[in-house]
Amino acid sequence: MVNHSPETLVKYCSVATATKILESQSLRWSAPNLYGDPFELNHLTALNFDPQSILNAAIQAATAMIFAKDEPRGSAPLAVVIRRWRDEERFQSPDEALDVLRELLSQMVDNRLQALDTLMADWRKFCRTLRVCSFTAKPDNLAAWTHYGDHHRGVAIRMQCGEFTSLTKPRQVTYRPQRPEITTMQEQLAVVLTNQDFKAQDHFFEKFTNKAVNFAHENEWRCFRQVKDEIGPEAKPEQSWFDDVKFERSDITAVYFGALTDPKVMRDIYALVQEKYSQAKVFQAKSTPGKYDIEFNRITR
Repeated sequence: MVNHSPETLVKYCSVATATKILESQSLRWSAPNLYGDPFELNHLTALNFDPQSILNAAIQAATAMIFAKDEPRGSAPLAVVIRRWRDEERFQSPDEALDVLRELLSQMVDNRLQALDTLMADWRKFCRTLRVCSFTAKPDNLAAWTHYGDHHRGVAIRMQCGEFTSLTKPRQVTYRPQRPEITTMQEQLAVVLTNQDFKAQDHFFEKFTNKAVNFAHENEWRCFRQVKDEIGPEAKPEQSWFDDVKFERSDITAVYFGALTDPKVMRDIYALVQEKYSQAKVFQAKSTPGKYDIEFNRITR
């Protein structure tokens, strides 16, 4: 699917956070572990399988290949060996093949363990250095106003994104019933059985653009950046894996107040916007009569 990036993204936040963003002219980018989501992968996430489970699955799959109606295809070493065994009628039952397969596949799985160790080291480094900033595509997203805009009492800030902005390559979140994994046993099993060239490191970013289907109404977009890896005694504690990144004043195109935002707060933030972001338009949300929807009135003074 082609990822058609929007021209602007909207940051929903509380009044306090909006004030910090506007005063500091910066956005906070956080490592995955700071999202406070038990379903978000991070540097502490482990694999959901162990070497023994790969070995057992490999033995089962290889046994099925030996006694299947059609012989296995391809030039992978295991397929070549199994075709020879079939021609020789080496095994008459799965039990006869078990010990031979266990010895052969144990060596293949052991060889894979070093690659998995490297994978996990790369994963932990990737998560330590990854910084994420989340947005939504439009300012009238009711779910975003509820969950991130302090139940319609907060603020939404619309910003330009794309080339020549601080939000260069936004990625749209997809919503699926299955939670992502660093790599699956099926992926690693395919490497063992077919010797295919699969590198899970090439798919690390994808793990952070998937969420559960019940959040689909948020229509989230995420921007990513990576920082220098800091390890050793001078490294920041995990709670400090974030960066406040400056943006250009011209990047802000509009500010939206929630339908229930306090009028005094609106006056204070409006003055701040006029002082630092005079090009930005300011709107007040209100509920649409007869509909579960909101519309906006322009505020000019």
